Amino acid sequence: MSTIVTRRIEGSGPYAYRVTYRSADGRHHWEYLGPVGAVDPEGLTDEETAQLREEGFGLARHRVTTSHDLRRLEVANGLRDRLKEGVLAPTDDRRSTVVELAEDAPTTARQLLEAEAEDMVQELDKGAGQAALTEAEKGRIDFTETTIPEAQAAKAAILDEGIDDWTSVWSEDLTGVGEARQAARDNRQSIGGDRLDNEEGPDERTTSNDEMRSEAEKQALKYAKEGDADARAYLLEERGWTASEIETTPVAA
Repeated sequence: MSTIVTRRIEGSGPYAYRVTYRSADGRHHWEYLGPVGAVDPEGLTDEETAQLREEGFGLARHRVTTSHDLRRLEVANGLRDRLKEGVLAPTDDRRSTVVELAEDAPTTARQLLEAEAEDMVQELDKGAGQAALTEAEKGRIDFTETTIPEAQAAKAAILDEGIDDWTSVWSEDLTGVGEARQAARDNRQSIGGDRLDNEEGPDERTTSNDEMRSEAEKQALKYAKEGDADARAYLLEERGWTASEIETTPVAA
């Protein structure tokens, strides 16, 4: 069991300590927390925070207990404008899509934020659905770290964000469609990959070994030439290849 003790030392302070009684040796362990008024509440329990406030001591900053990423800045700021003054945390930033509520925000504000966040998840995640994995992709993915449905949903989301070679920005440690989308946005300008072009049809494509648009297509071509139906379908249906191109394009060494 522990409690917060404040003390002055040689006229300085007061300083806050966490004092814990250890029944094993019957002694008290003193842990220095910092000058009173500058103690970080993140390191305190709710009871300790309440104790310091009851004694009239401030904390270094408010502890934010509720925050959600609303994904779109206009939605986030629209919600901020609807909330009453003092409901947002001091660290909340209108330049961010993450809305942070103050520690003492009312339940109605928390419910409103959570409902808005859930609406955004459904709106953004349901649109892309799932995209089938090729055999080549299945062979490269570590399914001890993820599942086929999760990988298919991530693929659909990244393709929906305009990234051709989805595996170049995705990894098994990404959690959920939201993180997959964010990875696509963060890497869109840096990966150098081609974007999806819905207006380009198979007839407009002139494919050679040097012009293949992604490593995924190279791998799919290899498997398609070996008779893999999924790889062939990927090239024909998703990448816009023709049967003739699959037959005549050499596999990269």
